[in-house]
Amino acid sequence: MTPDQVRLLNTVEHHLEGGRPDEAQKVLDRVAREIPDAPRVWWARATLAQMRGDSAGAESALRRTAALDPAAPYALTALGELLYDQDRGEEAKAAWREAHERDPRFLPATMSLAEYLVSTGDPAGAVAVLDRGLAGGRDPGLSTLRAQAQMERGETQAALADYREAVAASNGSPQALHNLALALIIAGEAADGEAVARQALALQPTTASLWQVLGQALLARDALSEAQDAFETGLKHDPQHPGCHRDLSQLIWMRTGEVSAALARVDAALEEAKGFSPLTVVKGKLLEYVGDLDGARQVLATAANLPGAPNYLLCAASQVLLGSDRLQAATLAAQAVGRAPRDTFGLATLAQAQLAAGDIDGAELTAGRIRRLAPLDQHGLALQATAWRLKDDPRYRALYDYDALVRTSVIDTPEGWSDLDGYLADLEKALAKLHGHEAHPIGQSLRGGTQTNVRLEKSDDPAIRAFFQAIDAPIRAYIAGLGEGDDPVRGRITGGYKLAGSWSIRLRPGGHHVDHLHHKGWISSAFYVALPASVRGEGDQGSLRFGQPGTPTRPPVEAEFRVKPRPGLLALFPAYMWHGTDPFEGEDARLTIAFDVVPA
Repeated sequence: MTPDQVRLLNTVEHHLEGGRPDEAQKVLDRVAREIPDAPRVWWARATLAQMRGDSAGAESALRRTAALDPAAPYALTALGELLYDQDRGEEAKAAWREAHERDPRFLPATMSLAEYLVSTGDPAGAVAVLDRGLAGGRDPGLSTLRAQAQMERGETQAALADYREAVAASNGSPQALHNLALALIIAGEAADGEAVARQALALQPTTASLWQVLGQALLARDALSEAQDAFETGLKHDPQHPGCHRDLSQLIWMRTGEVSAALARVDAALEEAKGFSPLTVVKGKLLEYVGDLDGARQVLATAANLPGAPNYLLCAASQVLLGSDRLQAATLAAQAVGRAPRDTFGLATLAQAQLAAGDIDGAELTAGRIRRLAPLDQHGLALQATAWRLKDDPRYRALYDYDALVRTSVIDTPEGWSDLDGYLADLEKALAKLHGHEAHPIGQSLRGGTQTNVRLEKSDDPAIRAFFQAIDAPIRAYIAGLGEGDDPVRGRITGGYKLAGSWSIRLRPGGHHVDHLHHKGWISSAFYVALPASVRGEGDQGSLRFGQPGTPTRPPVEAEFRVKPRPGLLALFPAYMWHGTDPFEGEDARLTIAFDVVPA
């Protein structure tokens, strides 16, 4: 290229950066006559086509650029983005893959490919891609993404190692420390998470998000007063911080059971906010989960009709309107999906609205799209199965084959106890120490009871530790008894398993679990520690029920199958199955343990 041609191409790019496509076109036409096969010419043509909304022209020009510049990854990376935006995911993956092969250290291609692989259920493939990218040297962004992929694989310790590497590669940046602290909390290492959060706060003591993660660490080890202090300190530094407000309001609700106390800080901040505030959703969701549906609808639906309402508000409003205004619920969900067509949360909200409105074919298509974007998403699978049930599609019965997929057994008495009743009595005492709240958490399935904060598998209590030894054989027997197959349960069998969380629930009389599923699980569970007389007696009080969707449908459908609880009984079932509990009467509580299992 001559100096004059380089100058002309620089002028073209300057016009493009300035948003002047017509001026760029004039100069480009001149230089293209002289050097028609220059990669920069075709790159400029691709940019012009995209500015004018000519996707086909942009695709053609990007492919030509990539062919003329065979060692460079930039055009293929841009091609992948273009194809992805057109919902051509596999073609986008191929473009990113080729760009990555050309230069594994070209971060846009490597990260786009890895993110796509994680989102479509191939975190192991993402790790391999990121390994190649990191072979040339440290990069905190790649290490963080590899940590996220390892988390998706259930490789918690490998993920923590990657988060630590991101801290080292970033010279201990507060953001990297924040990510590590949060991962440690999720992994059940609350004390270590607290230490890392305090390390980050020593660098940035006025950052509200760091006070929030410190509060979450303290909450995870049941230091409730200290956790509340941390959230309140975060709000002193940022009075509008939505995360601190959300966690603080939920903690106050669980400690007191008083809605007015839980919302006092939120309401005060909303009065000070200018324009839309994310705290609208914080307030609306809390009202929804404490049972004030009218209040939640008023808060969320009103805000959702304001210009520029964000997608998460549209989805929250849609969900709370499902039982009262199906048309508005569907309209809001469709608006969110129109803005972000590959967001699986928005798609799930739309599928719920379609089921509520009786648009079964639409719900089936929407749920199918979730399955393509995120094959392991249990919510997408449950919504798809619900549509199939409403259409009498035989594929539903294969997924909800209760005889084959729901198994129950009484655990053996753990070593150290002479009989099961004695062991369960000790387990009940150990769990009672962890139920220090007054009300149920926000965002969970239980109503009228409490749920523990700590991950039980991390407990040092002998009775609780013995529980996880006692359930190992039943879990392995369940997996072995599934047999072979390529369905969403059997197709994930690897021969081993890992726990992905464990907790205890104490329901008061009149309490229950709303019908729900476990989004990130594979095999879910219910174990019965102590039961009131009303549950142990005849009838369905306090029973575990299956098949009733946790979202309104038209026509409505009921539960199909129940498990009768008894002390010491362990029930195992697929995580995608809708399940809830029937309310019960009496004076005593219903005490259970639940956990999720994922393939190892």
